[in-house]
Order: sequence, then structure tokens, then C-alpha cells
Amino acid sequence: MTNQTLVFDEVQIGIGLRPLAQHGYIVVGEGMLMLLGNRQESIDQAPLGAIVAAPVRFSRGQVVCLTMNGTKYNVSPGWGRYVGTRPPMGAGREVKKAAQHLLSLFKTSRAP
Repeated sequence: MTNQTLVFDEVQIGIGLRPLAQHGYIVVGEGMLMLLGNRQESIDQAPLGAIVAAPVRFSRGQVVCLTMNGTKYNVSPGWGRYVGTRPPMGAGREVKKAAQHLLSLFKTSRAP
């Protein structure tokens, strides 16, 4: 992974069924991942190598479980832009693509 900073915006972030942010951010850069809330306040951060990332079953690939510092966060990158509205056709594909991109960062960071 390069030293560029990657930002996922409009991220729904929660612990189990408890929402923490509807319009949050995931910032990846310099080997770290930060979860930020609606007002860009810090929720949690950890080195990429210390995070376990996995797709959430039965979510159609739109939700990723990130285990950071012993806490499991459910994140859905891009889904926050559809909160309170009826999602347009194809919205799920955009969210799934963003979730797959997020997961690919962890596969890359652990490559030998």
C-alpha cells in the first residue's frame, strides 16, 4: 500500500445494532485506519495489521465487520448518503463496491 490517504465518506458505523454514526468517515493512511463520527470526532483507530476485517454474512456484501482494539464495528461505506431517503436503483452496488475496496486494503496490507 502506498502512503496516500484514502477516505471513505458517508459511512454508517455501529456496534452490533447500536449506531455510532450515520454519516461517518473511514480514513486509511500511513498504515493506520481511523473511524470518525458524523462531526469527524474520533471513534477508534488502529494499525492496519492489527485489524481483522471480514464481510458480514447476509448483508449482500454491503457491510464489513472491523475488529479494532477488541471492539467489533459494523461499517457500511457510502450507505449514509441514503439515510432517510429511498435508495435509487443500483445504490447497493455502489456500497458493495466500496465495501470490497475496503476489504481489499487488508488483504494488501497482509501480503508477504
